[in-house]
Amino acid sequence: MMHRLMCLALLGAVAAPAAAQSYPQPYPLPAPPAAGLPPELGDPRTLDQLGNMVGAVTRAFMNLPVGEVEAAVEGRPATRADRARTVRSVTGASERELDQEIEAGKGAVKQGGAAMVRTLPVIRDALNRAGDEIARATANVPQPGYPRR
Repeated sequence: MMHRLMCLALLGAVAAPAAAQSYPQPYPLPAPPAAGLPPELGDPRTLDQLGNMVGAVTRAFMNLPVGEVEAAVEGRPATRADRARTVRSVTGASERELDQEIEAGKGAVKQGGAAMVRTLPVIRDALNRAGDEIARATANVPQPGYPRR
């Protein structure tokens, strides 16, 4: 359950616009990882910040109430105990276990971010080539509304 939660938190953090915000630069950034990509994507500090955001999102998810949803799925009215049930109470995770999982997950976030920075230019180029191929392949396809001779 904790691994699923970490994956969900990671997905949520990757989409967070806060990771793209600028912040004061105490020392110069490294060279951009690839042409056209913002230099912040390859900055280790950004990846650290992303890891911290994953931890914060995970802690927030642990306090999410789930008892009423569980009762609705089971087709019964929610009880007082259902209303008090959270992800933390269902998983039984202690704060220490959660902190350990978050710290372990930060390494995965950093590695995933670095892999994304390495692969984005390759994916972009492949999509551009595929778009060019599709344009060439469909250039001579007859258009239904075009008048015939």
